[in-house]
Amino acid sequence: MLSRNSVVVQGLIVLVLGGSCARMGAPPGGPEDTEPPRVATVVPAPDSTGVQAEAEIEITFSEKVRKPEAERLINLSPSAGRLYFKWKGNRMRIRPEDRFRRNLTYRLTIEPGLTDLHRVRNDSSFTSYFSTGRHFAPGRIEGTVSCRDTLVAEALVYATSLADTALVFDSRTDSTGSYFFPYLPYGEYRLAAFRDRNRNERFDYTREEGADSLVNLIFDPLKINFQLVLADTTAPFLGSVLTPDSLTVVLAFDDMLDSARGIAEAEIVLRTPDSLGQAVRIDSVRIDTTDRRKVLLYLPVPLVAGQSYHVRARGVVNADGLTPLPGRDSRGFRYEPALETDKPGRGRRTR
Repeated sequence: MLSRNSVVVQGLIVLVLGGSCARMGAPPGGPEDTEPPRVATVVPAPDSTGVQAEAEIEITFSEKVRKPEAERLINLSPSAGRLYFKWKGNRMRIRPEDRFRRNLTYRLTIEPGLTDLHRVRNDSSFTSYFSTGRHFAPGRIEGTVSCRDTLVAEALVYATSLADTALVFDSRTDSTGSYFFPYLPYGEYRLAAFRDRNRNERFDYTREEGADSLVNLIFDPLKINFQLVLADTTAPFLGSVLTPDSLTVVLAFDDMLDSARGIAEAEIVLRTPDSLGQAVRIDSVRIDTTDRRKVLLYLPVPLVAGQSYHVRARGVVNADGLTPLPGRDSRGFRYEPALETDKPGRGRRTR
């Protein structure tokens, strides 16, 4: 029969042997992880059609990733409002704030930078398209963005539907300065491109170069090349008033006006003989298509020869989104029929 001391010694021997065996095994942690995380599956599946309006997006990654960083890399175009995320292991579920619109093609993008728990980074992007209609939208716009004759990479391009300004598609230029909108509904769009220097996805008037264009997408694909111009940080100024004939008044600003918003919400008032005088009716107002610095006023009743007038154009928007300062949006002028000319945009200048 073993004594109590013998039992204790045998226990120590077993522990020593056990520890020795443990040290002889493979080093802890396994082989080093060098494989970047990737998208394993996505729902809706790429190129799906007939996706329901209330559907959610589910992405399964090849391994667990850093969640806050991954969420910042997700982009849905056109926007469906704020995105809400729910995680379970390496699976991400995305619920948009708004329901998907009917008969519209969406683009899901994961930008470069997806990182796993071992800080291994994926430097490539992932893109998938799906449609809530029976088919993908047929329209297509592409082109390049350049500034001072140099192609611009990572420029942001927006395509805003004029029929519904809440419907905005986005694209970024690649390393060659090229952008691409592959599945747009037919219709009219305002395209805006700018160098997104601080990547806040907004045009900053004081630091960004930008350009815009109005296009009508009907049947054939469009190719629109943007030449960015340095932002104008000064408000527009009503420099002169021209009267090419007795039924037309031309307001000449010192800046190009916004092709979509230039006069959309402007308040233009013509009075005689001054700012407190009797209002003169204006039949219609439009921006001169040959010179976007000019606004054309068409009158139902002719101007009176030798009569003094006062015009104010409040809320006119230039190409950089700025409006005239108070006092710089109005002018007085006198109509002199002897100076009429049949050349558009020419006539009596203000004093």
